[in-house]
Amino acid sequence: MPSLNQGEFIREAIDSVLGQRFRRVELIVVDGGSSDCTLSVLAELAAQDSRLRWYSAEDHGPADALNKGFLRARGTIFGWLNSDDYFTPGAIERSVQAFASSPDWLMVYGQGSHVDEAGQVLGRYPTSPPSVSLEKFAAGCFICQPTVFFRRSMWTMLGGLDLGLRTAFDFDYWVRAFKSFPNRIGLVGEMQACSRLHDACITLRMRRTVAVEGMKVLARHFGWAPGHWLLTYMEELLRLPPNERGVVDLRAHMKEAMLEVSDYLRPLELETVRRIIDGDPRLNGSPI
Repeated sequence: MPSLNQGEFIREAIDSVLGQRFRRVELIVVDGGSSDCTLSVLAELAAQDSRLRWYSAEDHGPADALNKGFLRARGTIFGWLNSDDYFTPGAIERSVQAFASSPDWLMVYGQGSHVDEAGQVLGRYPTSPPSVSLEKFAAGCFICQPTVFFRRSMWTMLGGLDLGLRTAFDFDYWVRAFKSFPNRIGLVGEMQACSRLHDACITLRMRRTVAVEGMKVLARHFGWAPGHWLLTYMEELLRLPPNERGVVDLRAHMKEAMLEVSDYLRPLELETVRRIIDGDPRLNGSPI
């Protein structure tokens, strides 16, 4: 569990792990140097349950924290849960049973939901089965991160998460797994975890980085990325009130983002994206 200043949510995240029916669990929290109440919560809970170990030191982001945590792990099945997300009851047991039923599987994932700060369901995560083609990733990530578990052997063969990615390291890892181990990935059909969306979470706070890095990952693995990733980001900004976008000149912002991903787009698609950005009257907007 990577952690940084999520004291508001981390107790619920930890309880969702240690409160599982399946008891043979170790939870390693790798904290990046929290300045809120996180460390006191960790100390309290670790004193109550020896299955929780935690460390706190400055790191280079969640991918770095996760790599350090997996190096300390003693189990044969790995998973990670962000400190603001939580498992559903029985999630770990269902995943362990899936591996036991299909010994050739190296990774499993399940259904997930997005929830808000209060835990109210915002919607189901758009999940597709492992039988879809690899190119399905070009439409978007169809794997809800906290629902994933994988064997230690997969980690050994694939290596660690990419430290050069700030937000899309999980997406990159799923593509790597699907490319390397086709037919060795399974689906747990039940609701396994809830992924929380709130103002401080990476998914919302770094939405442009999420889009750009997602396109970078696709270009790395497939040689190109579809332009709809950038246009979807533009539509998300347009749905926000001007004073909530954090952008003074929306058209200039989108042109800058387009240049950032221009090497990932095929020439014809780059020209199409350019025409849309230049010609969309909604991008005139109002400054903050």
